[in-house]
Amino acid sequence: MLKVLIIEDELPNADILKAHLERFSSEAQVCGVLRSNSEIAAWLPVNPRPDLVLCDIRLLDGDVFRSLEQGLITSPLIFTTAYSDFLQDAFDANGIAYLLKPVGYERFAAAMQKYLSLQESFRVKDWHLISSLVVGKRQSYRERLVVKTASGFTLLQLERVCCITAQEGRCTALDTEGGEHVFRYKMSDLVQELDPNKFFQINRGEIVNLDHIQHIEPYFGDRLAIRVKPNPLVMITSAAQTPAFRQWIDR
Repeated sequence: MLKVLIIEDELPNADILKAHLERFSSEAQVCGVLRSNSEIAAWLPVNPRPDLVLCDIRLLDGDVFRSLEQGLITSPLIFTTAYSDFLQDAFDANGIAYLLKPVGYERFAAAMQKYLSLQESFRVKDWHLISSLVVGKRQSYRERLVVKTASGFTLLQLERVCCITAQEGRCTALDTEGGEHVFRYKMSDLVQELDPNKFFQINRGEIVNLDHIQHIEPYFGDRLAIRVKPNPLVMITSAAQTPAFRQWIDR
């Protein structure tokens, strides 16, 4: 029996999810419907952990990430929301799918099938263990970027990112195949979330990945010129960052 908890502040939407779940599998059972963070805090500690959580984001008393940050929810989550703003936060948690309302059955069924496939792939029923091995409760450093495409969103693994540039509030990540991926993020926030053993901000608007640096040479003003493969552009360290960059690559 697949035990599913629904977290949804609007009961008509909860009824839609129940109907989708019943249509998807006769083995699925709704073990509860919660509408707020306070209900989450009261219900989860005294009930068996659900196998899966269908989770809205905006609840009666604030965003569900309040409960996630407190470690109250350790099951995998399929997010169902009317907002696209929280996509990165959802995947930084135990999110395996992000469905925008109104949630149609086909998209719901695809998300459920993804959950079952993940469970089968790992052959482990304890998602808490799976997430610690693969996703982590809360990763110390960011592992991927959420970038918008013509048809929706895609995940770009940071190990494939050669460098990141920023201009007028827009960031561009260049990947190992020469592709460009535009996303919105504050450069000052992003650099704090990247692994400092791999990524270094060489000037105000450029970050390089150590694994993809192809060539470094002296540049005017005791700065350094850097090429990362396969990006043909030359990036220049700032005078302020050059000493720290030299130490970083020499570690």
